[in-house]
Amino acid sequence: MQSQARFVFKQGFIYGVGNIITKLSGVILLPLYHTFINENEFGVFTLFETFFQFILILSSWGVKGGFMRWYFEMKSQEEKQELFFTTWIFNFATSLLAVAVIGIVLVFFSFEIFKYEISYSTILYFLAGSFFRLLYDIPFHQMKLEQKAVQQTKWLTINMFLLLGFTYFFLGYKGMGLKGIFIAQFLSHLITFMALIPFSLKQMSFKFKRNYLSEMIHYGFPLAVSNILTTVLTLSNLHILNQYQNLGEVAGYSMAYRISNLVQMVVIASIITSYSNYFFKTLNEKDCMSFYSRFTRIFLLLVSLGGLVVILFSPEIMRVISAGSEFYDESVILIPVLIAGLIFSGWRQLLMLPLNKHKKTGIISLIMISSAVLNILISFALIPSFGKMGASISAVIAQFIAMLWFIVEVKKLEKVNLHIFKFAGLMVIWTILVITATQFLNLPNPMGWLINIICILAFIGFMFLFKILHQNELFTIFNFIKTGRFMPRRNQG
Repeated sequence: MQSQARFVFKQGFIYGVGNIITKLSGVILLPLYHTFINENEFGVFTLFETFFQFILILSSWGVKGGFMRWYFEMKSQEEKQELFFTTWIFNFATSLLAVAVIGIVLVFFSFEIFKYEISYSTILYFLAGSFFRLLYDIPFHQMKLEQKAVQQTKWLTINMFLLLGFTYFFLGYKGMGLKGIFIAQFLSHLITFMALIPFSLKQMSFKFKRNYLSEMIHYGFPLAVSNILTTVLTLSNLHILNQYQNLGEVAGYSMAYRISNLVQMVVIASIITSYSNYFFKTLNEKDCMSFYSRFTRIFLLLVSLGGLVVILFSPEIMRVISAGSEFYDESVILIPVLIAGLIFSGWRQLLMLPLNKHKKTGIISLIMISSAVLNILISFALIPSFGKMGASISAVIAQFIAMLWFIVEVKKLEKVNLHIFKFAGLMVIWTILVITATQFLNLPNPMGWLINIICILAFIGFMFLFKILHQNELFTIFNFIKTGRFMPRRNQG
């Protein structure tokens, strides 16, 4: 278990660096946005991002998931290269189709969607940037499968600096507003795509395999359908806010969501990215689910701890990324609610792996679609009266229901200890500390920071006191945070 965990968390740490770099670009860009565009324009920008998420899911029809699932079943390097070529070509065609469909919708219905006048050239640059962003997605998947976390992080860093430089130029020097943001995205993604062409060519054997494609579509299409519907229904919170409230409410919710999403980007996504690759590589080994059980508990501890840290320092983070705008101060209260939803979402993502192991993509689709429908129904009930807080509450309820359903389905397939009662105890302690700590968020520093540190230490202490966290695990978590290596301390004998 020591060598397995060390490898997974070391890779997760490197992916975490990449995710931090990606998120750092967003953190740096947000003050630029708020310096050169107003709250309504930022709300429009946020709604454009929902369309990119939809394009991302619509492209490839689930073949990316099939590519990751089938890669290690290829017996030779040539077969892997044929699989890569087949996936890349199909992704190119479907991405072009997805961009065209969304482009038609935006051209003809932009004012009805945004309640704001958008130029056709702005839409064109958004679509072009989205297209080239999708084209280097498959090479990034290849790097993940080959555990080339350092290489992927390097390319993420290059893309970040390109995006920062172009954005500053078109906003600060040219004063081009929303259009400048999307020109910057277009140029940075185009250059990144072109720079990755040599890497992509090395991975290709120019032979299109229809049988591979058919199997990957059969496996991934149910997930693609559910992801499309889930994306539409989940991100509809922002559009419902815009229709029932205004772009200011959209901007406030988006800012709180971006801060909360630090937990997803830095902790959840990085660790699950690393572990998912490892899980699929070892899913036929005897101790696969035994390690999965142990990994689950440590994962939940790290996610909860990361969420607590973000909540405690959320006022400071909000002031930095909003360039000191007081408009967003009232959105800080949304962050604990959204992070609770992300904790449930993080475990749900981990629970999907055993279902993928048994190729139960239909069940995954059913759960995701059902929870998304539930989310939108609750949103319609709460948003008209409670605005962005209603959107936050609806997301938490939907994620919680989906998590419970996944637990039931996993228990049907695997005799695995999911530490349900320990997780329940962890969440009770976490909630009590969050409620207590939020009463002191407005204290002046350094007193406020001192209380934050006390709350973090208290959380770790309660985990140890109630045996949710063991002594050797306490050491390994701190060692991981410090060095990026997950190495349990040997018992002294």
